[in-house]
Amino acid sequence: MRVLRMGARLGAAMVALGAVLALGACGQRETLLSVYATATERATPDLAIITLGVVARGATANAAQQAQAQRMNAVMAAVRAAGVAETEVQTVNYALEPQYTYARGAPARISGYLSRNTVAIRVSNLQAVSALIDATVADGANELQGIQYTFADTEAAHDAARATAVETARRRAAAYAEAAGMRVGRIVAITEPGAAPPPYPVPVDGRYGGALAEQSAANAPLMPGQNDTRSSVTVIFALK
Repeated sequence: MRVLRMGARLGAAMVALGAVLALGACGQRETLLSVYATATERATPDLAIITLGVVARGATANAAQQAQAQRMNAVMAAVRAAGVAETEVQTVNYALEPQYTYARGAPARISGYLSRNTVAIRVSNLQAVSALIDATVADGANELQGIQYTFADTEAAHDAARATAVETARRRAAAYAEAAGMRVGRIVAITEPGAAPPPYPVPVDGRYGGALAEQSAANAPLMPGQNDTRSSVTVIFALK
């Protein structure tokens, strides 16, 4: 039984190669080469997730919630008027917090309440994102936490990267097999580690959250750009 052990790095991709040995079926001698490869593909996103909401204050908890609900109802009416279905809107944060006043030598005193309602809105028409934000701000939204550009079908978005990673592994296997005086045979196994994390939300004004002015810049330019999709595979080849 022969053993091949080898390793390499390819730039920032950190492509590592190793060799393993195994006994084939029926006692046959077989040399196996394990290759790890990573590939990155760029693609234009087709889905925007806008996270925004309403923050309202009141002297009492009930007053704060009523003020928030009134503004949020107007915001949701603007969302529906923009053609976004209710199934594409999800509440991601709902909170009621007391506000305190502090005076020297005296205990903290509740001076009012803050009510917050935040929703995530999925928009497939990326050209309508800016207008939708303008409409919701005009009707009461005063907090924008960010915009995330992503893919409606993340699995399909990764398919190109997966194919490229396998082809990269095959090319490297062929190079090492040639150097060893052998040829690449069948694929014994393919394994894939965990997927890459989702894209980070796009910060607004350099932050990931914050209050909005009562007026918004009409049709502010928003650029979806392109997202990287990454795939890593370990492919075991039989050498001949």
